Amino acid sequence: MFREIKDGQIPPRWSDFLNHGYGYPLFSFAYPLPYYAGLLIKSIGTDFVSAIKILFVLSVIMSSFFMFLLGRELAGSFAGFISAIFYTVAPFRLVDLYVRGSIGESLSLAIFPLLFFLTIKYIQRPNIFRMSFCSLALSGLILTHNIMAVVFFPIFVIFYWTIVFTYYQDAKIYTFKYFLPVILLGLGLASYFFVPAILEKKYIVLSNIKLADVRENFVGLKEYFLSPWSYDKPSFQLGWAHILGAVIGLFSVIFSNAVYKKKYISLVIMLTTAIFTIIFFAHSASLPFWNIPPLSWIDFPWRLLTPLAFLMALMTVFLSIHKLTRFIGIILVLLTVILSYRFATPRTYIQKPESFYYTNDGTTTSKNEFMPLWVKQEPTARWVQKAEIEQGSAVITDLTNNSKSIRFRIVTEGESIVKLNSIYFPGWEYSVDKTKLEPLISSDGLVRLRINTGDYIFEGNFKETPVRLWSDIVSVVSMGILISACVYYLMVIYPKNKVL
Repeated sequence: MFREIKDGQIPPRWSDFLNHGYGYPLFSFAYPLPYYAGLLIKSIGTDFVSAIKILFVLSVIMSSFFMFLLGRELAGSFAGFISAIFYTVAPFRLVDLYVRGSIGESLSLAIFPLLFFLTIKYIQRPNIFRMSFCSLALSGLILTHNIMAVVFFPIFVIFYWTIVFTYYQDAKIYTFKYFLPVILLGLGLASYFFVPAILEKKYIVLSNIKLADVRENFVGLKEYFLSPWSYDKPSFQLGWAHILGAVIGLFSVIFSNAVYKKKYISLVIMLTTAIFTIIFFAHSASLPFWNIPPLSWIDFPWRLLTPLAFLMALMTVFLSIHKLTRFIGIILVLLTVILSYRFATPRTYIQKPESFYYTNDGTTTSKNEFMPLWVKQEPTARWVQKAEIEQGSAVITDLTNNSKSIRFRIVTEGESIVKLNSIYFPGWEYSVDKTKLEPLISSDGLVRLRINTGDYIFEGNFKETPVRLWSDIVSVVSMGILISACVYYLMVIYPKNKVL
């Protein structure tokens, strides 16, 4: 992404370097926030590998810290401490780190507890400042991992209503006056990415294929308990200590006194229901539902284990209710840390030079699923010339190009066909001396242009389509609203009540 930002392509959508230099719409469909964060880290002087490692480390630190804040908010510091450790060493959390290397899911695991924590604080004292941060966290989740956002959104909504009904009960006010603005602003902030990604998916291979057969990627009930650890494929075990912690947390609320029961029973029911719902949808018994959106958007049913790891860890906050369960919680924490040590150890180290990441000619996606549908013959080698004369007699000079433009002078002695070694994608516009040209697209997906006799300046520019442009406007307006709301609160309201 650093090339695209350097070229002034904001927001980045099209990589001119990938796909052997023929271009690839990676940033139009791949979640962008990890790229932004990595670019920010790299800008301070690190290399690519170090930037990614720092991101993974930060994802672990932030996950632990935000889970501590959430646990402490719900049931005190001990609950925060216990749940943070359970969350940090959750088996599937370690799978994301050491087996799958999924930076998007690792960062989304940090946003789950943050979003819950900010939601509680917002419900406790609704104001535009707290609303802004809730919206920012929601948009951050969408931009960090769009599939995780789809999976987690229903859980988030039910959690919000659970807290409201437990403590306030005025669902109408808290839904329409307080919650709806959070949703609308959060969606608005992220609209520049997810709206074009949804509406322009019809242009790419992913609209016609499945990355995996869901029938081969369900999780059997036994695998939650016995799933051998392997660096070649994910392990689906939940962890014996985590299962015991969640179950004991459940019963500690059920058999608690009236005060604790009134305070926590709704939340426990919600979390338990969410856990078993996820287990059901990750199981083959749910197969008929996987042809229906939004489940049909998810390539692997076992992806549901990411929010499941969060919910299981959150159940352990209730171990803090009784002295006995506190003691059990400490034992379980020690047990899970000891048992997880062997999983949190790299098997091998892959050392690649920095140049490998600068010169990667592939698409960086597993099945080239973002390839435009009209590309029937995928490129296999980098081009020699970016533009060449395919038919006729002409001379090309003064050629310059980057990720968002190409420009050269062309002198033709008759009608000529110019081939650009660049795959066409909506947004590219071409002209000679400001006169628009319509591209000719063949089975290789490359751009060909018919140019008449003359001496011209040819230009190609990658622009925002109407869908992208309106989505950009919505995001800019949403950001303006968020900044204005925060400034207004800090300058006008905060001096009066001294509450953030």
